[in-house]
Parts: sequence; C-alpha cells; structure tokens
Amino acid sequence: MDNVQLFLDYANIEATAKSLGYKIDYGVLLNEKLVSQEEGRILTGAFAYVPRDPRNEYKNQREIEGLWNSGFYVVTKIGTIAGSSFKCDFDIEISMDIMRIAHTNRPDIIVLVSGDSDFIPLVKELRTMGIRVEVASFESNLSRHLKQVASGVINLNEYLNEDINDVIQDENYLYGNNRNENILDDENELEPEDREDEVVEQRAPKSKINLIVDEFNSNRIDEDVIAKKRELAI
Repeated sequence: MDNVQLFLDYANIEATAKSLGYKIDYGVLLNEKLVSQEEGRILTGAFAYVPRDPRNEYKNQREIEGLWNSGFYVVTKIGTIAGSSFKCDFDIEISMDIMRIAHTNRPDIIVLVSGDSDFIPLVKELRTMGIRVEVASFESNLSRHLKQVASGVINLNEYLNEDINDVIQDENYLYGNNRNENILDDENELEPEDREDEVVEQRAPKSKINLIVDEFNSNRIDEDVIAKKRELAI
C-alpha cells in the first residue's frame, strides 16, 4: 500500500471550477477519485488551504465546514484587501507543510491539487527525495512546466458534464509517468522550448519557495524562521 498525503490549494482550484460553471464535491474528489484504496493507496493526511475575505471573514464558513466534514484538515488565513477584491497567498504555508511532512513522514505519494507554476521547485525537490508527486488540476489552470516536472497529472476536467457520484474509476485520468516510477525525468528529453524554460528558471532569483526548500535541506529552519516566513505570506 502507498502512503498518500494530499494538499489542496482551494482558491486555485475553486476559482477555475466556478469559471467553468462547475461545483466540486470535495468529499467525493478526495475519497473516491484522488485516493482510492482499490488502487493500493492509503490516505494518511489531507490538508486544504482556504482564504477568508477580510471584508466578511465568515462568508465561506459553510464551505470550510464542508471540507472538514469531507476529511480535510483546513488551514485558513484572512487575506488583504486589494481594490474591489482581496488577495491571499498560501504558497509559503503549503510549501512549508509539504516539506515538513516529506522529511518526517516520508510519504510514498504527495498529491498537490493546484496548477500554480510557483510550486515547480518544490515538486522537483520532492522527486529528488524519491517521493512521487502527482498534480491534480483543470487543464485550463495547469502550468505547462508544472505538468512536465510532476510524476503524473490528474485531469479534473473529467468531472465536467457528468455526475461525480457516478464516476467509475478509470486509469485514463492519470497520465504522465507510471505510478510506480520514482525517478526524475531526463532533462535531455524535454522539447527545445522547455529546455529554454529551464535556463530562464536557473538564472532567475530564487523564489520564497526555493528558499524554503533550501532551508529545510540544510536543517536550518526553526520556529523563528517559520514565523518570519508566515509574516511574509500575509
């Protein structure tokens, strides 16, 4: 049996689902689609990261309670007002929690439910640790490069135009490398345009996620560092 830990970037997925006119049943998504015991996968942890509107922090309380009832451990944070809307970035919290669990629990598989390209360095680092990383996202919201570096991709578009409660498990929803593979992609197999992306990434300044990965690997992270990182995320 494979030990699976799942991390849901709620705002990233929910915004796309709403734009497509679709309502996700996160309980079914978690327990019947993303982690199925029939496929030899045991869920040992599921985390959802949900922003709260600073103008009305209890506006999405029903959705948050629904996630708790579906089996998620829910992490919330009040965003900051930005014009007529608000912003709330969970990249740092998600990355820190994933790295902590990767080092302490050593899961066989991590499922990242997000299409955000900011997680590319995190996914690469996890794969060098021998952890299979599957990315679940809608096609229109999935970073091309994130798709390339992941071990496999779960296409959420299959939920459109069908009753999610009647979904039959189908291995075709997972594409990319074989589930039992835990080796890195051969960089030389990337298409020319993708190799160019690699060069640009190497030359760019390190992102906050890169720094988090580096600090975990050097065993220099402590409570003060965590506090500072969380302040930056606000």
